[in-house]
Amino acid sequence: MKLEAEFNRIEEVAAAFNTHYEVFKYMKGLTQDLGMNAFLFMTLPTVDIVEIGAAKILTNWPAEMVDCYDAQTFMIDSPVIRRMLSSTSPFNYDVEGINTDRGEGKKVAVIDLFKRYGMEKGAYFPVHDAGGGRGAMSISGSRNFNMVEMAKLLFIATLIYDRLSHLTLSERHKPIEFSRSELDCLRLTAGGRKSSEIAKLLQVSENAVNNHIGSVIKKLGCTTRTQAVVSALRLNVIRV
Repeated sequence: MKLEAEFNRIEEVAAAFNTHYEVFKYMKGLTQDLGMNAFLFMTLPTVDIVEIGAAKILTNWPAEMVDCYDAQTFMIDSPVIRRMLSSTSPFNYDVEGINTDRGEGKKVAVIDLFKRYGMEKGAYFPVHDAGGGRGAMSISGSRNFNMVEMAKLLFIATLIYDRLSHLTLSERHKPIEFSRSELDCLRLTAGGRKSSEIAKLLQVSENAVNNHIGSVIKKLGCTTRTQAVVSALRLNVIRV
């Protein structure tokens, strides 16, 4: 996947996405091809949203990083969020430079967190949906983007965010109910457990575990366990 090629075909590609997992796979590939480590799609937080976990739509940020970010309330005085709320222009960031005005303790902690996961640099792209809701895409890693790359990525971000908004709206009209056993099996699967291990932990047969996971996969409209875990994490069905 090359950025120029993706820029030329993104309208067709974005229109063909039918699930969040398809978007996830695409963004993971694009991020890797750009030599970066992580991507994030989020809604810009209102006053009642103070956690990245509540604002995220789709991301491959490690779950433990999200938990650490929220536990230390980094969003409340985030200079990145403040800049996006006051401007619609995309921008490169350096985690050290953009956090200069934070209190010394918080500044050191947030810089350490992003560097720990190889996300010390990158760019944010403010976008919006058809209803006027504001959001953003970020791609993070060890470098910044030039102006041509920024322009192409902004176009890609705009089309993908629009498609994600349609998919999310559609999903919200389809409430999904899970049994306690299904959620337990899904949560343990997300934690890297195999069916045999889950069976021992829950004191049920391995066949029962596979049936529960199979039911979850079907309810989420997925085809594999990995897809189901990604979808469940995005919808906040489970947390790991």
